[in-house]
Amino acid sequence: MPMLDSFLVDHVKMPSPGLRIAKHVNTPKGDIITVYDVRFAKPNKEIIDEKAMHTLEHLFAGFMRDNLPEFDIIDISPMGCRTGFYMSIIGTPDDKEVIKAWRASMQNILDTNHIPEANIYQCGSCYMHSLDGAKKVAKYILESEIVIMDNEELKLNPENIPNICDVDKTQVKVLGI
Repeated sequence: MPMLDSFLVDHVKMPSPGLRIAKHVNTPKGDIITVYDVRFAKPNKEIIDEKAMHTLEHLFAGFMRDNLPEFDIIDISPMGCRTGFYMSIIGTPDDKEVIKAWRASMQNILDTNHIPEANIYQCGSCYMHSLDGAKKVAKYILESEIVIMDNEELKLNPENIPNICDVDKTQVKVLGI
């Protein structure tokens, strides 16, 4: 199986919150798609509560589209590790524009009292939400410095990695609870 790009990044060195261009993809028609790693939590040190993560997924995707209207956002998907989201955009926005939109989206989350599409018709797990949790995560992001991550600094050589997970789960901070 091929090594995925996201596993060639040193998660021990990865700061959070942070924004990283994961890759650029050129389409056959000549469009550039920028895939971002939008990291909310420090890998293996922090994790977003599952209900807060699900609510963030519903809210963040819509608010980012509102706050970055000059670009077409293809998708914003939660990471399975619950430390952030991948965001695919047609074009190459400036990182500072994306961070400004991210911060505005976090403020929008703090200001909202409704989770869109959180019903049995539009959501596969409509019972698994926490608006309060999403607001706690949004507040955490707004109170933090968001850094721009450098791929060269985070570059990982997979040949030098032992295949073990040496993390004390009791020491992992859960964001959103």
